[in-house]
Amino acid sequence: NSDVMKIEEVQSTTKTQRIATHTHIKGLGLAEDGTALPICAGLVGQEKAREACGIVVDLIRSKKLAGRAVLLAGAPGTGKTALALAIAQELGVKVPFCPMVGSEVYSSEVKKTSILMENCRRAIGIRIKETKEVY
Repeated sequence: NSDVMKIEEVQSTTKTQRIATHTHIKGLGLAEDGTALPICAGLVGQEKAREACGIVVDLIRSKKLAGRAVLLAGAPGTGKTALALAIAQELGVKVPFCPMVGSEVYSSEVKKTSILMENCRRAIGIRIKETKEVY
């Protein structure tokens, strides 16, 4: 009796994919000293928020945020998704960015845990499937 682990790419179970937004964002637009440049890397304004995100990037790079999450809160249209994408861009091409909206989570069609697990799997890019062989 042996257990075999199979690794495969995650396919989305959602019916439609949203059109990518913020494709113009290439990073946080910070100077070497960590201060925000007024217009840089596709971002305009939000200097204090961008500087705070720069601190988050530094903490992630120094491995001081391992096993933790960052919650960006604010009114609609204030740049939370743009800042999250900028953080991912700053961390490099191997860092996935999987945006989600509240209406996806609170949909009546699928359980909340299923949606959250799908996004977690999409973020790491794999699905681990256990196959048991029966003799």
